[in-house]
Amino acid sequence: MRCYHNYVPTKCSNCNKEVIKKLSVLKRYKRVFCNQKCYSKFRETKLPFKEQHAYKGILKEGQPKWLYTVRYRKAHPERISHLKARRYARERNAEGSHTLEEWQALKKKFNYRCATCKKKRLLTKDHIKPLSLNGTDYIENIQPLCRSCNSRKWKKLICENPELLK
Repeated sequence: MRCYHNYVPTKCSNCNKEVIKKLSVLKRYKRVFCNQKCYSKFRETKLPFKEQHAYKGILKEGQPKWLYTVRYRKAHPERISHLKARRYARERNAEGSHTLEEWQALKKKFNYRCATCKKKRLLTKDHIKPLSLNGTDYIENIQPLCRSCNSRKWKKLICENPELLK
């Protein structure tokens, strides 16, 4: 096999077929493959468990990969809730979006209390003008309500804080 400038012959990590790769590629990666099929086959059969993408340093040998997801959801419920709300807004083709930091700041502005009943409870995002009535997902259209107040409001245009409507 001939050697070109900056190209070196090496063997595929899966099938041991000889391939020519750039020297920079060999320095960057632990393994080299002759094609995508060989790479996929290697991932299915030979890739060590701790190097798999789903490992994340948490799973132990023999545990199912979905267990990481369950643990993450339990450890970060507010993040999951925020992601679900963003997805719902996207599905409704709502204009705009807001960040988790903006939501945290809004809750702090209300002293972590419900905008309607003023009780210190677990807060949910309520769209002042509901997404179902073409409301936006900007932070200006959101107020923190406890679950019972949010459920009671449903999709009505009720805002206990007129300063939020400005």
